[in-house]
Amino acid sequence: MDNARKKLRVCLICVVMAAVVIGLIYYFNDMKSRGKINEGTLVENRGADWQDSDYMTWDTCKSGLQESRG
Repeated sequence: MDNARKKLRVCLICVVMAAVVIGLIYYFNDMKSRGKINEGTLVENRGADWQDSDYMTWDTCKSGLQESRG
């Protein structure tokens, strides 16, 4: 009976440790993929060299005029 409890305890410890390791691997792989720009990102960091003429005003946007990509 005592031997069976020891085996059960060792088995449970192995299962818990495997779950922790798998969780850590999943977490760090997920963090790597979140560092990339995904499709549908609305805001772009252009740095310090942006100009006001690079963006449409709200009035132009509401009027439905197409932005020139010239």
